Amino acid sequence: MSGSLTRRRWLALVVAGPLALSSCGWSSLYADTEGGPASEELRAIRVDPIPERMGQRLEMALRNSLNPSGEPTRHRYVLRVTPYVGLSNLGVQAQGLATLGQLDVVVTYTLGDLENGKTLLNNSIHVTNSFDLNPNQYSTVVGENDAAVRSVTELNQEIVTRLSLFMQRRIAEKSPKPS
Repeated sequence: MSGSLTRRRWLALVVAGPLALSSCGWSSLYADTEGGPASEELRAIRVDPIPERMGQRLEMALRNSLNPSGEPTRHRYVLRVTPYVGLSNLGVQAQGLATLGQLDVVVTYTLGDLENGKTLLNNSIHVTNSFDLNPNQYSTVVGENDAAVRSVTELNQEIVTRLSLFMQRRIAEKSPKPS
């Protein structure tokens, strides 16, 4: 009997916990923001072209993340992204052969207001990914490409998260304060 009573209490806690959190205005940072006021602002961001292959991948990922439905929206902001890519060898053997490569990507991004030309946000992000250097050159190229894809994914997630937080804060500052 005591075991079933404990299970009932546990079940009540599991069901009541999220309900209590939702009634106090709490929302998850990584929740789907589709339909919220910040998502309207994110859709209004135009992503300027980014040079090089990695930049093209990041540009496409940002466009898809900022406006996943492809809904036509008048652009009010412009996002300019400048990547700096560095490649280095780590794990050097006694014979002087490297066994591990490291891809460092530093991205500086600027969010500007298209109406008045002001810079609203200026920030940078650093991402590092490693890959194996093999005697087989093809597998090294594939590993380096995979490190670049992982870097783009991480950069995209970080930039979109920071832009979402910035837009949410901006909307909160503009909204009327309760008296």
